[in-house]
Amino acid sequence: MKLTSINIFNIKHRPLMNGISLNFPSNGDNYINTNCFIGINGSGKSQLLETIAEIFLYLDNSCRSINPVKKLTSPALFEIEYSLNIKENDVKVNVLYDNYKNKLPKFKITENGNDKLVDSDDLNTYLPSKIIGYTSGSNETISNPFLSYYDVYADFVATRAFGGSKEEDYEPRFYFMDYNTNLGIAISNLVFDIDKKNTDANNPLTKVKKELNIEKIKSFQIVIQTMQPAAPKLVSDSGETGVILTTELKKWLNELKKSSTCYDYSVKYNRYTFDFLLDSASKEALAYFFKTPYNLYSALYKFEILNNLIIDKATRKSIESQRAQRKLTAKMPEVPDKDKVLKYSELKLRLTNGQTVDYLSLSDGEHQFFNVLGTLLMIKDENALFLLDEPETHFNPKWRRLFISKINSITQGRKQDLFITSHSPFIISDTSKEFVYIFKRKSKDEIEVEFPKLETFGASFNHVLKMAFDLDDSMSEDSAQFIEMLLKSEDPKEIEEGINKLGDSPKIMTLYRRLDMLENK
Repeated sequence: MKLTSINIFNIKHRPLMNGISLNFPSNGDNYINTNCFIGINGSGKSQLLETIAEIFLYLDNSCRSINPVKKLTSPALFEIEYSLNIKENDVKVNVLYDNYKNKLPKFKITENGNDKLVDSDDLNTYLPSKIIGYTSGSNETISNPFLSYYDVYADFVATRAFGGSKEEDYEPRFYFMDYNTNLGIAISNLVFDIDKKNTDANNPLTKVKKELNIEKIKSFQIVIQTMQPAAPKLVSDSGETGVILTTELKKWLNELKKSSTCYDYSVKYNRYTFDFLLDSASKEALAYFFKTPYNLYSALYKFEILNNLIIDKATRKSIESQRAQRKLTAKMPEVPDKDKVLKYSELKLRLTNGQTVDYLSLSDGEHQFFNVLGTLLMIKDENALFLLDEPETHFNPKWRRLFISKINSITQGRKQDLFITSHSPFIISDTSKEFVYIFKRKSKDEIEVEFPKLETFGASFNHVLKMAFDLDDSMSEDSAQFIEMLLKSEDPKEIEEGINKLGDSPKIMTLYRRLDMLENK
């Protein structure tokens, strides 16, 4: 997948994006295409990520044959162009929506250089296979389109379970990775660390584990319940009550039961507590039933989405309505752990020093490192699009320096696209200037996007900070002012004492020259 251009003609709820017109070149390399949005806070970087997600959500709602959305509302007047790899063929897709009165967007499909007529029922095939969003905090700007998708999917699962729809399940296109998905991503990757090739030092998962000093996963617990006190009080035709599971979810529940080391069952709450002690047999059982890390994560993810159904229907419908009106305050209440349909606990890791630790005891930076890179490890679809909002905020400098290199290593051989917002000079100096977009705010409702005049790949931090953030120096404010005061001083003793308070810096040579000039004078 490669997003090649986007034009926003009009977007009523986000005027800062009006008039945005950008082209995105291909890197031509055999790994993911990384586009880097940089600029000060409030310059529109995250808003563009959300706009991209909203457009693809609208296209998914327009083209999905299963569980179609009846009331379609485009987020904007837009034109978007991208390419896909479908059955080894290069397919270019142009989508135009230039009039709010139009019922549907206009698709133009070009396959191997020739225009192709496609039936409206088949347009779903010509969308990215996965849209993956990530944010490091509670940033509703990027999360809203994904949460809206969950609302629709959770209601669909509930309707099917109660027999209100005979439609088959469909594979979710939108996945949102935030702090709450952390445990599922870690479990899904580590339980499949059973192949001998995963011990190879060049294996991407081995490299991620090495940075975190993880030797292996030791154990974890999954609780799935459907008749907890906060569950819906409706009763199905078959007599089931609470959160009713579909046939697929019941199948996965049974496979988790067969894979677990042991389990406990509560009839009152229809609650299964699965304990997994990760020896070779339990790993092989999980691999047998779920085949890949993504399949396991997808199954757990669908159980997690059902947590939405614990919130009372009136509240859900009110928030869904607010989201449809694109009100940023619309957020579902947090479901307490005791009421969740699915929750994780007791995830224990063995470190390379022999120590056993709880995964939750790791730092925010370690969680973020595995969450982001673990997502890339799992999702190998060639036509996937990643939208990552400041994914390195909790990283130490070493990991920020390694981040782009790790992404390239993990995605070797894939045809995927990635957009990242960042304030990190490490990220920028590992990205060629053709893929760096500098966002600048001109007024309340207007921004402009500039491109670096000089090469950013391998550039010094001073150059990057000046270009992206209009900073003349990489030194912090207090120390810079202290040095500026010394440079203006006429007292050699004061300058000499000041130099002794400073760490190593190129500025010290300037102070020594000033000191030498005063002494000679």
